[in-house]
Order: sequence, then structure tokens, then C-alpha cells
Amino acid sequence: MMGALSFTTPLILSALVTLPFIWLLLRATPPSPKRQKFPAFVILRQLQSVRETPDRTPWWLLLLRLFIAGLIIIGLAGPILNAPPVGEKSGPIIAVIDDTLVAAQHWSKRRDAMLEAAAEATQSDRPFFLITTAPKRESDAIEPLTGEAVRKIADRLEPQALYSDRNAARSRLAELEPYLNEPADIRWFSDGLAGPDDQALANRLKEFGDLSVFIDRAAPKFILRPAERIGDSLNYRVERLRASGPIDGALVAIARDGRELARAEFEMAEGERDRNVTINLPLALANDLSIVHIENISSAGAVQLTDARNRRALIGLVNGTDRASESLLSGAHYIRQSLSPYAAFIEGSLQNLLESDASVIILDDIGKLRTSETNALRDWIESGGVLIRFAGPVLAEAAQGESPELLPVALRGGGRAFGGALTWETPQKLDDFSDDSPFTGIAIPDDVLVRRQVLAEPGGETTNKTWARLMDGTPLVTGTRTGAGVIALFHVTATPDWSDLPISGLFVEMLRKLTFLSTIGPDAVNDQAEVRYPPLRLLDGQGRLMRPDDTAVPLTISQLSDTPSPIRAPGFYGAQESPLALNAIDMETGFSELKLDGVALKPYVSAPPRDLRPPFILVALLLFLLDGLAALRLSGALRMRASAMVIAIAFAAAFNLNDAAFAQPLDRPIAGRTADAALTTRLAFIETGDPQLDNLAEQGLAALSRELHRRTAIEPAPPVAINPDTDDLAVYSFLYWPISGDTPVPSDAALANIENFINFGGLLLIDTRDDERFVGAGTTPESQALQRILKSLNIPSLTPVTNQHVLTRSFYLLNGLTGRMNNNPVWVEADTSGSNDGVTGVIIGGRDWAGAWAADNFGRPMRPMTSGGPRGRELAYRAGVNMVMVAFTGNYKSDQVHTPILLERLGK
Repeated sequence: MMGALSFTTPLILSALVTLPFIWLLLRATPPSPKRQKFPAFVILRQLQSVRETPDRTPWWLLLLRLFIAGLIIIGLAGPILNAPPVGEKSGPIIAVIDDTLVAAQHWSKRRDAMLEAAAEATQSDRPFFLITTAPKRESDAIEPLTGEAVRKIADRLEPQALYSDRNAARSRLAELEPYLNEPADIRWFSDGLAGPDDQALANRLKEFGDLSVFIDRAAPKFILRPAERIGDSLNYRVERLRASGPIDGALVAIARDGRELARAEFEMAEGERDRNVTINLPLALANDLSIVHIENISSAGAVQLTDARNRRALIGLVNGTDRASESLLSGAHYIRQSLSPYAAFIEGSLQNLLESDASVIILDDIGKLRTSETNALRDWIESGGVLIRFAGPVLAEAAQGESPELLPVALRGGGRAFGGALTWETPQKLDDFSDDSPFTGIAIPDDVLVRRQVLAEPGGETTNKTWARLMDGTPLVTGTRTGAGVIALFHVTATPDWSDLPISGLFVEMLRKLTFLSTIGPDAVNDQAEVRYPPLRLLDGQGRLMRPDDTAVPLTISQLSDTPSPIRAPGFYGAQESPLALNAIDMETGFSELKLDGVALKPYVSAPPRDLRPPFILVALLLFLLDGLAALRLSGALRMRASAMVIAIAFAAAFNLNDAAFAQPLDRPIAGRTADAALTTRLAFIETGDPQLDNLAEQGLAALSRELHRRTAIEPAPPVAINPDTDDLAVYSFLYWPISGDTPVPSDAALANIENFINFGGLLLIDTRDDERFVGAGTTPESQALQRILKSLNIPSLTPVTNQHVLTRSFYLLNGLTGRMNNNPVWVEADTSGSNDGVTGVIIGGRDWAGAWAADNFGRPMRPMTSGGPRGRELAYRAGVNMVMVAFTGNYKSDQVHTPILLERLGK
């Protein structure tokens, strides 16, 4: 032991006594004699030839070699800096690790403490037992570990995005009993957070030996509570575990595409444990919000994910009464009060609302609509809008003759009263929500009574469309899906005239659920309890969004509202355009400091053990290289300039000099758009100038990108439109070019850009979209435009795609490249033997692939298939996946095309 320096095998140091013998050995071995060129023979005859050879090695070279030998001996002895002292304890070491989201904020300290314990176990040859407290699906069996095994575990152990389950850890301690024959040295590496089973775990650990709890009191620990919406502001609460000392920080709001939307600074004074931080964003930016996190805090607890349910809907209100919307007698007042934290409101005529960006329209006691309004509103609903209607005297009167349009069920005329002087029925309470109702999971208060309602015509259709009912079975809320939208009807007024619902918290939750349908789509209406949303990105313990592994499972809406667990990992679920979030921290999550009775609390180690063997050996090897160069120089085999250059290069490589010192400036700066495309994988399409065609191409590639993300390892960002005249195509791998009859021949610069794209590894898909109309060359405007372009574009000869082509084998095994239409051949390069890794650089067809792929934000197809139906659309997606895989991976599967030939040769 030498202060903080010790050795794992100190006996090897005895080899240092051999250094004097090495000195004598080196002195007895002189260097090679120096060669000298003699002058002319005449001069040589006048000289006396005397052969001189040095009899000893230079002293500085001897010292260098002795130093190298000493470094090797010390390195082999296993020097360790800050090695733990060897104590009197000989029992096993038991380490309990809180690998939680709170521990993630200063995880390096816990890892260093584990390494110190591992070094101590190695030095004293003591068994080591490791127990983690974060809940897991399957925990490894507790068994003895060596110090080296613990070092490897410490290197790969990562904190989880969960709180500790110390009760489960206490239960697992029974597995230790067969191994413990003497008192153990127990170390609990705590995250400092209090839990319900802390003292029970500590008491159980003390039964096995001496317990020390390590806690980091100096370093601050933070969590971020969910936002409370106040008007147009989002109010987050930042909490810290200990209120010691002033501290400052910032909240950062990030958009779905990674942009920073806002930053809010905050400060905490001495003794201040929490602080409310407000982020103000306009409605458009607030609906684009994805992540809010505490800057420079690495923990899932310092992150709040914002999903589609947190977006503020734009709601249009149409009031059927002459009362002002602020009046307590107006239903609009109660609707505003219920949804103001979650939505923005606009009022006006129905026509103006339909022309706005409103995603929800509420009709408060509106009876009959004009035919033009009915047709316009129906189109709006079918395109994805949510219509919410409230009953009232006007609607009840309109139902006297015939049921009005745009209702989920047919109504009976008049109304039904409870508790009147001439009735024998009492006001009704609400029955439990069924599993297929969008309101499932909402608690029903006992004090909500319904005194009057508008009745629906009885029958099976009404029963199937009832989302909420009274105790007597009559409907309170009915709803139905219409196209891509939803129609819902409250059979009571939006005022307290007919029921207590508008003045209850239940009213808020029910309206919020209905407006939520405008963000996740109407599919959530039917069989909501069974709808499962696949994981998109999951939070790790340090607050990073990671791609889910094979163990991640889809979750339902109710599971996404539950607390996180090993099978409900925090993160984003569902569709990329409207993701649903499960956060690690909610308003009820506990966050208080750990307090234990009868246990010693210790700080974490500040300097972990460090193995010095690699640097000793590395220095010895570098000096050995220097020794060889010096020997060559003394023998005359190496010139001074060459030796200096070799030494400089060797030391530069050893110490990893910055390559930037030798970098040459680029000829021209890279445009931001090009740099973004180079760093982010995207599919691209050539912009045609036709808004309808460009929009279809973008939506088709966006849908294909989602399928690629779901099915393959490729994770494309949203597609981008490019202009071959100005954009650099070299940063893209897949380019879609839709051709219309008006498509002009590109400029010479654009043609050269496209040719370079094809020749240097890109895949160009040219789609004329005229397959069902094409019967011969030049028969459609699109094919004529294509012929004009191909006359100016230098591409190789083409041949039809066969079932054995690599395009039909790259990912899926297909019989062809299916599109929305499939009547005529698809053309590719005829000879690919000498280009682009043996794969085609161009695909030409008229099958309208983008039309087959295109889908709206809810995943519903935008254009019908001309043949094949849903199965044909699936094959079109598979064809798109195959084409993109060829574009990105080349011919890595092309040998499958030649499998029969290879097998035949192997057989011979």
C-alpha cells in the first residue's frame, strides 16, 4: 500500500531487483558498428586502417531501457489508484442499488460506489451480492458474484424510468440466506427518496449484518409536475428534494419536430422547495408542443411529455337561444367554463365556423338546419370534425314532426319530466359507463340527477349508439361515427335546467373526452377498451426517448392513464401525428427525503478506484518504440529527419491529436436544408407545381414513412419536396417523381442533377399514374410527358420487372410491385452489372403508388384501390418498403435471386 496507490499482485514488484542485471546485460551488448564510405583507392593507401567499435551503449539509452523494464514490471503488478483499504471484515458484501429515475440525476456517483465495492471484493476475495430496487419484469436470481463480474455489471447497469419497489427488494432478500454464514457488509446505495417500505427494508437488511446507507445530500434532485392550464398559459411546478441553497435553472419546451419553442428561466431561494414556472405559447405552437424538460437534468422525472390529449382544440359555438354566452342562463357559459383550460372558443354563424380551423362544433339547443347548412356540416364531419349537440326546448319542439338531421339517433317529440306534480317517477341517477363508451373509466358522482330529457326512439340501433344512460336504461348521451368524424348528442340541456350535469365535474370530463376524439380519431369511439396503441418512443431513466425494444407492449387508453410499471413504460404511444403520452411523474407522485431510524448515513465516494495498468503499459510501449528508433539512429540505419518525423507521428497518434488541426476548409458552405437532409433520413419527391398532385405525393410518402418506421429499422422523418434545379440530391436515397400531362421537361441543370442522383446510388421512382388508361405508347398525356422527359434524360435501357428481381426480394417476397392500379409492366434498368452495387437506379411505372399509400392523420386511406381492396393496399405498402430498402441497402439480398444457380453449383 502506497497512500492512495496499491497493487493487486504486489509480489511482481520483486522483479525490480533484476534491474541491475539488466543494466549489465545491456552494457555487454554494444550496438552494431557504424558503416563508413571510403574515399578513392589512392587516398585509402595513404591511410592507416584502424577498425574501432564502441564497447558500451550510451548511458541515456541504458536509462531509457531500464525505465521501460520498470514500467512493465509495475504495470504487471496491477497498480490501482484510490483502492479501498483492506478492512477487518471478511464477510460477503451485499449492495442494494436504487436504479431509479431519481438516482439517474447523479448516476455516476452510484456507479463509482459500485466500482469501489467491486475493487474491495476483488482485493479481499470476498463474495459479492447485488440487488436492484427498480421494478422489472423478471429479476435475475441473487447469487455470489466476483469483483470483476460486478465491474462489468456496473458498466452496463442503467437507471430505469420508474420509482423503486423496496417491498419487492425486501422480499427477495430471502434468497441470500443459503449463502450467508457470517455477518455481511451491507451497502445501500440510495437515491435519497422516501417510500412506503424504507424502514422495513432497512430493518430486514440489518438482520444480515452491518448496514450503511449512502445518500447524496449535497447534489440537488428535481422532478417536474404536469402542467396546469391557466388561460393561454401552461403552469408547471418544479420541485427539488432538498431546499438547501439558492439555485437557478430553465424549462425548455420542444416541438414534435425537435424545434425549441420556448424557454422559461426560474430561481429558487434558500429554503424554497418548489416553484411554479409558466410557459406562454400561441395556440398553434401549443398544439405542436411535445416535450418540456428541466435543462441539464438527466432524469425521466425532469421530463413531461405532451400528447394529443393536452392539445387545445379550437371549438366553434352556435347558441340556439337569444341569451348572451356569458349569461348563467346560457348553455355556452357552462360549456366555456368546462373546457376553457383545454380549448379555445370562437362564436359566429355556422357557415363561418365551418370555414374556420375549428375541430369541434357545438350546437346548443339548435333545432332544424337549412339544407345548405346540413350538407356543409355533414361534409365537415365526414372529413374528421366532431359535432356535439345539446338538447333543449327548441330541439324537442323540432322533433315533434320528424327527427332533425345530423343526430346519432332518431328522437321522439316533446320531452320527459321526472319528479313533477303529475308524475310518479323520481329524478334519475346515471348508470355506469359501458366498456365500449368513450367515457369509460370516468367516476360517476352520486349527486348528479337528471330531471328531464329528450327521449330517443327505442330499438337496437339506439342501444348500440348509447354512450351514457340513466339508471332506467334511457339514453343520456348517444353518439355515432360518420365518415372520419363523430356526432354526439346530450339528451339534456347544457344548463342546469334539466339536470345537475352542467355544474358537476363529470360534465368537464365528458366534454373533454369528446373533444379528445378530434385529436385521436373516431376509431377510439368504438371498442375503446380494446384499442391498443403501439409504443413509438419510450423514456429511459435519464430522460432520453429511445426506440422501444421487443418487450414493449401496446397500451389501452385506461392503461395510459395508470401509473408506470415495467409493462407500462413511460413514453409516447399511438400514431406519430397524434401520440398519446404516459409520463413518469404525475400530480400524485411522492417526492420527499429519505429518513431512516438506527442506520448510519454516509456520503458517496468522491474518487472511484482506477486501474493504472493500461496507462503504464501504453507508456512502456511508446518508449519501446522510441528505443527502437534510437537504436536505428545510432547504427546509422535511420536519418535524423526521418526519425524525428516517425517519433512525431507516433506520439500524435498515441495522444489522439485533434483531426481538425489538419482539416481543410470546404470549397463552399453547406446549405441548412442540405445539412438537415444529410443528418436526417427522409424520403423526397420532386415538386411538380400542381398543389393537388404534390399534396398526394407528400401524404403518400408520409404514410410510407410511418410504415417503414413500424415495420423496419429505417426511421424516416417527414418527407420533403425538392427542386432539382436548386436542391442537392446527393443527400437523398429515394426520390419519387409523379408525372402529370403538364409536366415540363426540366432544365439542363436539373437533368444533370437527376442523372448524377441515379448514377451515384440514388433510386428514382417515376410514376405516371395512368396504368388503367395506358394501352400503348403516347396514349395518355402523362405518357407523352414522360417520353419528352426521357428524350432529354440520359438513363440506361429498361426492362420489365420480373418476379425474380431483387426489388421483389429485398424485404418482402412479392410477385410484383403492386400499386393502386396493376395493369401494365413496371420498368427498371436492363443491365445493372456495372452500376450502383448491381441494383437499378430508376423504376418507371404508372401504378399510382402514392395514391395507394396516401392516408390521413388517422391512418385512413385517401384514395380507393382500383383492384385488390385492403389486401391490394397492403401489397402496395410492401412494394414501397421493398423499393426503399433497395434504395438504402443495395443488393445485400440479391443473392436470393441467384439461389437456384448457387444451389445447383453447390450440388455439383
